[in-house]
Amino acid sequence: MTEFHYISLGIGVGLVAAVWLFNVWQEHRYKKKAAAAFARNHPDVLLETPKNHVRPAQSANRMEPSIVDTAAPTAQDAPPVAPELVEDFDSAATLDLDAVQALAAVMLDPQLDYIAEVGADQPIAGGLIPAFNVGKRIKVVGLNENDVWEIAAVGNRYLELRIGLQLCDRQGAVSEGQLILFTEQVSEFAASCKAVATFPNRQDKLDVARGLDQFCAQVDAIIGLNVGAGRGRIPVSQVATLCESAGMQLLDDGNFHALSESGKTLFSVASIDEVPFSRASFGQDQCSGLTLLLDVPRVADGLAAFDRMADLAQQLALTLGGDVVDDNGRSLKPADLAAIRKQLGVVYTQMDDRGIAAGSVAALRLFA
Repeated sequence: MTEFHYISLGIGVGLVAAVWLFNVWQEHRYKKKAAAAFARNHPDVLLETPKNHVRPAQSANRMEPSIVDTAAPTAQDAPPVAPELVEDFDSAATLDLDAVQALAAVMLDPQLDYIAEVGADQPIAGGLIPAFNVGKRIKVVGLNENDVWEIAAVGNRYLELRIGLQLCDRQGAVSEGQLILFTEQVSEFAASCKAVATFPNRQDKLDVARGLDQFCAQVDAIIGLNVGAGRGRIPVSQVATLCESAGMQLLDDGNFHALSESGKTLFSVASIDEVPFSRASFGQDQCSGLTLLLDVPRVADGLAAFDRMADLAQQLALTLGGDVVDDNGRSLKPADLAAIRKQLGVVYTQMDDRGIAAGSVAALRLFA
């Protein structure tokens, strides 16, 4: 080779090295920004965000005339969520072996979660599993020393762990920054236990998360029927009598709830003034109207629940001398209620076709 060839080769090698170093620097800077964005000490948004905090209006499927739809915080604003462990395993231990394994099996789903697998030569204590602060719900299941998969519990030891980061919820799809932070934190945890962590392909899971979020935005809705007061303000004691006679219960959130046989909320009745009902002040309190709410994707057999809610709304309106109206005060006639029910049926068909039935474990997780 001539001197010119050596010079050209040197320049080429130098350029490649410069590009590689630039990319490393950029990735390091991005990770630092992502860590600053997500590693904040906040409460669990998935436990404390009201259920009507759904996606922005431009992406949600609004069923006129009565869907409640409010903007949610962005993924960058979402606080960290610690992994869900069973702090007191005594209650779970009362389940039989099949029930324990079945419960662990539904906790993680490759279609809903980015699942890291952590394997070690020596058992890993459940109490060593740290909080992974990435702003999305995390669940951990472990293979115990009896070769049984269970929800990871403090006080137990595991030969293998599966740590799942949920890909999507009502705050939107997981971001690349969150996945990077998750893999870093799990890798650090695995290294501290002298274990090995493996992960799915990040880009593939990001594509799954975005597609899942688009689908969820299409079917995410809360149906609301309002009952206006026809004779001034409504005594809360009368509301309580009517709701309780319809089999509803006043729960800790200050609203009356119609519950399924398994204790899940079918729909609720709240004060239109957004003031919680209190049994201690039933005799003195009044409200200007009522709002009946059905969280569409979280309710199994939602058509039956809607029929029951619509019947109760009309009964309340008749008894209180008011009217069933939409959010703009427009009276809802039987034909309007029938149109809402028809649209509701379309949503449930879409969910069934996707394999995410309303009220199922998957739906409850996605629409939390």
